[in-house]
Amino acid sequence: MVRKVIAADLPFIIDAYRLAFAFDAAHTRRYVEMTGLASFRVLESNGKPAAVWAVVPCGHWFGGRAVPAANIAHVAIQPEFRGGGLAADILDLSCEDARKDGACLVSLFASTRPVYRRSGFNLAGHEMIYEAETSEFYRIRQDIRCRRVPLAEARAALEPIYRSACQPQAGLLDRSDAHWNLHLDDTRGIPSVFVFGDEEGYAVIDTSDESTLTLRDWAALNGAAARQILKFIGTFSTVYGKVRWHGAPQDALVFAMPDKGWTLVHQEEFLLRVLDPAAALTARGYACDDGDLTLAIDGANRQVLHLSIRDGVARCAPDHGEEPDLTIEEAHFPSLFSGFRPASFLQRAGHAGGAPRTIALADRVFAGPPPWVAEHF
Repeated sequence: MVRKVIAADLPFIIDAYRLAFAFDAAHTRRYVEMTGLASFRVLESNGKPAAVWAVVPCGHWFGGRAVPAANIAHVAIQPEFRGGGLAADILDLSCEDARKDGACLVSLFASTRPVYRRSGFNLAGHEMIYEAETSEFYRIRQDIRCRRVPLAEARAALEPIYRSACQPQAGLLDRSDAHWNLHLDDTRGIPSVFVFGDEEGYAVIDTSDESTLTLRDWAALNGAAARQILKFIGTFSTVYGKVRWHGAPQDALVFAMPDKGWTLVHQEEFLLRVLDPAAALTARGYACDDGDLTLAIDGANRQVLHLSIRDGVARCAPDHGEEPDLTIEEAHFPSLFSGFRPASFLQRAGHAGGAPRTIALADRVFAGPPPWVAEHF
């Protein structure tokens, strides 16, 4: 049985997260508070709580539009219930839960990928963490214009900039309260918030690590804003020798650096499951202005969909008459949908099929910047 968490479940959650993630009690309490108790679910087995996790509503940006989605976050199965197939049940139940709330997509980070792939999830984009030496940032040729924002006013100031930064990107979250709360949480170090230029960028900095300045969150709408952020960070170089941040595969801060003094310290991929392919294809945007594609998604329940794009806006509906132009295995559709793998790559790998002209069209339809996310959920 799966049910929503109640306040009396908090001791169980604390114990489960201690054993699964080495969270201490204070960390778990704050995480539940920041995420919201209503987002958590408990699975009971034989009347005993066996697992806990969160289903967090959000969206993922593709082609300038946010597709309704949900994150499955921090799945903790108690040790005595592991190895019995509960993970697959949790995924299916969570997806149905998200679908009822209007999600077309569900995303997560997987500790072990095979079980998630068997449940319809596949790689869809990157999480990347960069680190750089701050000592060279003084060389950047850019004047700094910034203002400090009180923490209580931060979300109102930052959210419009963040949404503008998402529109030309792929994969980034259309954040819920839970995501903003965690970025601006003041119990794990007090964040300081700065807005640059004419609302062209922002940085949320965390100075709690004595050696490394952390950019908890940032956005730059143009190159000048990226250079301002870096030069601003350079003013801390006498105290913090390094700075660390989540960034894109084609990262604006890396591009703005005066030299190569950066390293990629972490890379991982998030996984996606497309709950409703027709709705998801209709909801996302496209760089391709016009195109028509009849797509067969081969799986246990084969679907044939006709996708029609006009001026970058799509309509997608079941097609019961035409032969498909493009055929793709259901397991690999999430990677195509997000742009993580182009149709031509999937064809060469043996997971998609179609005439050369069709494969080239599909490459254009799903083209875009490399998908990524700016947080771990």
